[in-house]
Amino acid sequence: MKKALVIAHRGFTRDFPDNTLEAFRAALAIGVDGVEFDVQETAGGEFVVLHDDSIEGNSISSLKLKDIERLRVGGSYRIPTLRQTLEVLGRGLVLLIELKQVRSLEQLLALLRRQVDATFTVLVSFDAALIGSLSGLAPDFTCAVIGEPSDAGVNLSAGKTGVFRQVRGDKVSAEMVKTAHARGELVFAWDSGSEDDLRRALRCGIDIIMTDRPDIVIRELKDL
Repeated sequence: MKKALVIAHRGFTRDFPDNTLEAFRAALAIGVDGVEFDVQETAGGEFVVLHDDSIEGNSISSLKLKDIERLRVGGSYRIPTLRQTLEVLGRGLVLLIELKQVRSLEQLLALLRRQVDATFTVLVSFDAALIGSLSGLAPDFTCAVIGEPSDAGVNLSAGKTGVFRQVRGDKVSAEMVKTAHARGELVFAWDSGSEDDLRRALRCGIDIIMTDRPDIVIRELKDL
């Protein structure tokens, strides 16, 4: 049975704050197939890796990079730039890059094209208009709108690779996976529920799993 690709959600966050270089290095160390992270744009048009749109009461889009560089998360961890993050992750990994408050799309794409392999990079957002603009500018990347998961799963329309069927890990069934595959869809599961739910989802033949516990997923995959 083909084993699912393991995507570490914001890095390996068991020991480090999410979206930090330390969390990304920890994910690489345990052998994940890919990493998901979030990108925000600063007031000066720089890109930083952070989930929230604001920090300490200030929106990221109103702060300059020099201001953000002075801030810390989780007590003592720096907020990395996109460039620093890509330098750590390198090429060859699957990258799932969620775009938050991002405006300068051509500047973003120029940076990505210098540092990543477009074949293994998916640009996603809840903002359908943003993804619509990206699809025209970036035919070399897969661009997808994130839909809210439901019990039956929802489609993520992708610019280059067809369709992802997104579903909660505890709602996966063998029949759902079989139907999705028959339609040419990839089943993208969000790790949720108990470890028993996780084992069952992996045994159903899902294609990709994004997880906050990649160490456990990797361990379970070894037993399949």
